[in-house]
Order: sequence, then C-alpha cells, then structure tokens
Amino acid sequence: MPSITKAPDKPTLLGERVRIARHALGLSQSQLAGAELTKGFISQIESGLVRPSVRSLQIIANRLGKPFDYFIGDDPAVSRKRLAFHRLAAEAAMTRQDWPALRSEIEAALRESPDKRERCRLVGMLSAADLGEGDREMTFTRIAEALSGLDLDADAADIAQLLYRKGRAYAQLEQLVAATDAYEASRAMVEKYEINDTRLRSRLLVALGTMYRRLNRTAKAMATYEAALAQASRASEQEMAARSYMGVAATLYDAGEYDSAISNYRRALALWQHLADSDFELNAMQSLAGVHFEQGDLVAAREMATRCLSRAESLGDRRWAAVARVELARGELAAGHIQEALSLADPAERVLAELDDPQQQASALRILGAAHEAAGDHGAADRAYLASIELLTGIDHFASRSVTSAEYAQHLRARGEIDKAFSMLELARGAAARH
Repeated sequence: MPSITKAPDKPTLLGERVRIARHALGLSQSQLAGAELTKGFISQIESGLVRPSVRSLQIIANRLGKPFDYFIGDDPAVSRKRLAFHRLAAEAAMTRQDWPALRSEIEAALRESPDKRERCRLVGMLSAADLGEGDREMTFTRIAEALSGLDLDADAADIAQLLYRKGRAYAQLEQLVAATDAYEASRAMVEKYEINDTRLRSRLLVALGTMYRRLNRTAKAMATYEAALAQASRASEQEMAARSYMGVAATLYDAGEYDSAISNYRRALALWQHLADSDFELNAMQSLAGVHFEQGDLVAAREMATRCLSRAESLGDRRWAAVARVELARGELAAGHIQEALSLADPAERVLAELDDPQQQASALRILGAAHEAAGDHGAADRAYLASIELLTGIDHFASRSVTSAEYAQHLRARGEIDKAFSMLELARGAAARH
C-alpha cells in the first residue's frame, strides 16, 4: 500500500494561504476583494504573480479573520513586512490616541530589529504616548533620542512633529518661552520643507498663537491665530477653525476689546455646537459669560452662565456645571447678593476639588474669599484667598495668582493690615513679572 504523505498544517506560500483561508470561508475571489481590491488582484496573489502591499494584505487578513502573521510567517521578507505592518498599526493607534495599543505595536516593531533611522522614528512615536499619559520627562527623553538619528532632509515631517510635541510638553510645564521656541522651530521646518500636513499646520499655529498671547505678545498672537483660521478654512477643518476663533477671542479679551471678543466666541460656539463637541461648547459659553461680566453687562453674563449650567446639567457634566455656578456666583456678588453668591460658590468649590481641577477650584475660592470679605467674615476670607493662591502656585498659574494676590491685598489694606497687604502686593508683582 503506497504511503500517504501528510499535508503540511500551514502552506508555505502566501498565495496558497490566501486561497485556502478563502475556501474555508466559502468566499469567492470577488467577495474577498470587496470594494477596496479587485478579483483580478486576488487571483494574481493566489497564483503567486504579485505580492500585496502591507495595506492590501491587512485588508485581506481582516476579511479572512486571520492574523497578519499567518500570511507572512515564513515569507523571505517577513521582518520587513512585519515592521511595516506594526508601524501602520501604531500610526492608527496614535491617531485615535489609544496609547496601550500604540506601545504594543511599537514594541512588536522594535523586535524586528529595525535600522537606526527606523528605530528613531518608532521611538519618536512613543513620545506621543508618553505625552498623552502625562510622563513629560520620558517625552523629552524619547524626543531627544529620536532627533539624534533622523535625517534633516529625509525626515523633515517627523522632525516637525517631534518639535511640536516638545512644545506641547513645555507648555504643560508652563515653560512658555521654551514652548514657543519649540513651536517656532517646528513651524520653520514646516515652511522650509513645504510639509503638506494641514492638520499639523493648523494645530501648530493655534498652539503658537496661544503661547504668544500668554507671553503678552498680542500682535503676534492675533496674526498667528488669523493664519490658523485661514489654514483651517482652506483645509475645511472646522475644529481648528473653532479653536482659532477661541484664540482670537481670548486675545481680544486680553486687549480689552470685549465686543469683538464676544463676536469671535459666538462664532466658536456655533462651530462647537455643529461639531457636537460639548466640552468646548460649554467652554465657549463660560467664556462668553466671563466677557459679558467684564463688560459690565450682568444680565447677559447671567443669561449665558445659566445657559451653560442648564446645558451642563443636561449632559451630566458636573465640572462645567460647577464652573457655571462659580460664574453665576460672581454675578450675584457683583449685584450685592452675598448669601446667594456663597450658596452657589461653596458647593461648586467642593465639586471642583473632588474632580481635581485646581485652576477652576482656585477661581471658586477667590469668589468665596471676596464674598466672605463682603460679609465681614475675615477669617473665612483669609482661608479662601490663601487656599486659592496656594493652588495657583502649585500649578504655576502666575497670571491668575497675580490677580488674586492683588485683590486680596486690597482687602487687607482696607482692614488696616498693611504688612500683610504689602506681602500680597509683592507676591502679585513677582507673579506678574514671572508671567
């Protein structure tokens, strides 16, 4: 009786594997091709006449319900294909900000022993996960390693992205000058090498405009935000257009041009509502309430803060509901309604403390300090103001600390506590200088 040779568990050729997996699912070549590929292309793959690209093979693998490695496990170019596959998967994970998936794909890619340049590109992608997870020290380390092995001409787009990311890390640390330098270097790369990445260009301009505004370089901030708005309009990027309007509005607000600030905040609000981005929608509402308040229009401020509160409560957003209550408390205090202000600001401050939002909590404490001062409870006012200043110091928010310290100094001086008032004025002046 002739011997029977056992068929291998796994055929050795990629085309054979595609054909066997397709037959196992009962699919025709047309069904496997779908809308993305063609029947003729599938036929050529199965006949061994063509080698699919990584993207095409990924489509085929997903449609056949097989892991990518099933098709290329014994292929002569296995390492190169695996590396390309994991890089593509890492890029997709980075786009959706799935940091665990990004790390997993990069680790898998690094196991394929990439050359120095490719390794540096992969390490640079890891810096996105580090920054997204708040590890700024590792972000700087990865960026430095990545930049050390990239080629200025061949990898200009990667270098521009890394410099932008470096700027974001500095900005989170409130190192505004260093952040500005990094953003400007990134922008120079984008312009010099004509990098056609509209998403990067828009975000870079908005970030740079924000740095200029925070450094009180108002004219440059306005020009940069307007450039961001033009870029976003050309690329039909409504989100970046909305962010640009927010930046223009904030710059106009800083300059005391309240009517123009309100117009731009309203444009931003309309876009955020169209984009169904509730967080920024509420941000724009709260900003509008604040500008109306500074303008002296308490009725409009109260109306917008009430809208913000109602919208936040309908969304179940406790943070923005608390922020809106603080804005309403501010209006009540300005109208001389001290107890109403306290009843709004006190529970809002507790919610913001629970949610670990020190900046907004500090704002609530400042309102509480002013309300307690107006009520004649100096002890409670002292505690609230000092707690607000401590929070702002902890997050290096020097501009707000300067304003709060100066306001507290005025109350201390009115009480006749001159030495304490002088100390607060010194703190305010130092914070303003540092900002």
